[in-house]
Amino acid sequence: MKYRMPTRQEKTLLNRALDKWGVFEYFKEKLLMIGHEDDGSAKICIVSPESRAASSKLEPYFLGLVIGDLKKQFAPSLPGADLFARVGKSNEYYITVDENAEKLVLYGRDVMGNSILQCSDTIDENELVIILNSRNESIGVGRTRFAGSSLLQKGKITVTTLADAGQYLRDEG
Repeated sequence: MKYRMPTRQEKTLLNRALDKWGVFEYFKEKLLMIGHEDDGSAKICIVSPESRAASSKLEPYFLGLVIGDLKKQFAPSLPGADLFARVGKSNEYYITVDENAEKLVLYGRDVMGNSILQCSDTIDENELVIILNSRNESIGVGRTRFAGSSLLQKGKITVTTLADAGQYLRDEG
């Protein structure tokens, strides 16, 4: 994988995304680099200055913590979502689910409307969200199927789980 610094346009796109997720202030002084995979995808990594210096001499396969993917828009990875949940301000792009839904999400299942404890009325349909448990820990990343209070519909799947923390354990087995 080749690593480079973000272009001005990419930096603007990243700053907007980090502001959306409530972590702009945290990342203000952090060093971000872009890693390009052979398939053309771009991974956004947070790296230390020491790692940055070493990457100019070597061609590392991995560098730093991958916090998300950059295509047309920024999409957080699971480690990125976890970091955002710990250091960021919870906002309309975070939903909180009950204990039963937490177990289901960790098995890769989607979120039913009646299991959502907290969500914003201003969220749109087809929006990326970070799924939190009742202790505000990130357990997954999802995409909404409905907008606003329609997310709370009883008996309907309202958030599709795209990635979940249980995937790591299922991949091991």
